[in-house]
Amino acid sequence: MATSAPTSLRGYVSEYNYRDVLDELVADLPPDLVWPLSVGTYASMRRESHINASLNGYTLQLRRAQWQLDGRGCRPEVTKLVAEDLGLLIAGDEETGAARIRGVSWNDHLRAALLYLTFGHAGFELAAELKDGQARLVGLAERLPHTISQIFADPRSGEFQGITQSMSTAASSNKPQIPADRMAWYCHEREGASWAGVSILRSIYPAFVVKREMLKVHALANRRWGMGVPVMEALPGTAPSPEQMNQAMQLAAAARAGEQAGAATPPGFTMKIMGISGAVPSTLDFLRFLNQEISSGLLMPHMDLGSTPNGSRALGESFTDSWLLALGSLGAEICDVATRQIAARIVEWNYGPDEPVPSVVVAGIGAKRDVTAESLQLLLSSGALAADPGLEAWVRREYRLPEREDAAVPVKAPGADLAKPDADTEPEPVDPDPSTADLPAGVAARQADLDWGLFGRGSPTTPEQLDLFDDGIDLGAFTPV
Repeated sequence: MATSAPTSLRGYVSEYNYRDVLDELVADLPPDLVWPLSVGTYASMRRESHINASLNGYTLQLRRAQWQLDGRGCRPEVTKLVAEDLGLLIAGDEETGAARIRGVSWNDHLRAALLYLTFGHAGFELAAELKDGQARLVGLAERLPHTISQIFADPRSGEFQGITQSMSTAASSNKPQIPADRMAWYCHEREGASWAGVSILRSIYPAFVVKREMLKVHALANRRWGMGVPVMEALPGTAPSPEQMNQAMQLAAAARAGEQAGAATPPGFTMKIMGISGAVPSTLDFLRFLNQEISSGLLMPHMDLGSTPNGSRALGESFTDSWLLALGSLGAEICDVATRQIAARIVEWNYGPDEPVPSVVVAGIGAKRDVTAESLQLLLSSGALAADPGLEAWVRREYRLPEREDAAVPVKAPGADLAKPDADTEPEPVDPDPSTADLPAGVAARQADLDWGLFGRGSPTTPEQLDLFDDGIDLGAFTPV
């Protein structure tokens, strides 16, 4: 017997449309941070040098990560279709295949989608093309935040319903101009029906405002006090008239520093260049403090370790670890939206709503893998890699080594050549290398040579070293390098 499961909602997330209830939800926020005014505020903030560097630290790391399509549990033809439409590689597929010039570029889409970190949201309208009986995704058109006039959400479930861009349409209709089933909507830190999201710049807004003012103060102080202020001082025993005081004031105001600058004072006056006396606030230290506040608010305090009194390698690694955790969470957030709102719709268009959907996945966020000779040796000795011809070709290319000449006589270092057995003597059997047991004879021979000569693995046999000073050795047999 079926249980009495709830099949409808009785409460609500928001009683009104999101835009109508803003005054109640954001009473403690400055007006500049209330959507849609916040779009212009964040657009200005992201151009500030320190904030721009912090944002690039997020976006560039996410863009250089390895984005793929995981087709486990899905039919191969379904995975291939979605991968081609999104411009992604299939996880586990070593062959890149031909590039698709027309249609969606995942790299370009990801660059635009990452604007949701700055503005709190980023929307895209899906465009498909019917070709050969299939609906192929050919476009993910940006719907930039400053073009959106209204965001719609279901008041009971909080589900995203769509957007309106035209102000005239928004005033005359309660329905979205672009419904949700035609869109991919990235939203950061959504709360309830607030599909405008929360920008990662919101918490650093006070530091940004104060820093902007302090930059003006510092520039004015340098311009005003950098060369001192000219002062006209009346000599003792003089009683200048108002006209003379006015003339002296005009002379002081017109004085400028320069290679040929000079001034002639009125009778009874002397000119002095006065600097600042007494202690004044250190604007540079305050600006440095504001930069640290911005970095901390964006989880990037490692950017300021070079300009702080305290800092160490361990502390920098701790800061970086927390930042990489944030990057990983953001990557998972993007994968979820791309899977549910883009990949799932491609599958539904062509195979129906019950077909399993391949997932967009990301790996290598913040990873740095430098392939060195030492790391290759460890991988080969542990059996994680085999010294196949393809690996040899890559090593020669990366280390700028000459190409292999198969017809050439192998060159051995002096003292390392094996003694040649007599023709009547049978060579001693050598246990085959387990890693080459199943390979063809030619490939196995090349791999053995690679293991021995290129990557430093031990020889199958340990030859007796020859003495180069032995008179019985013919040095003419060696091929010069």
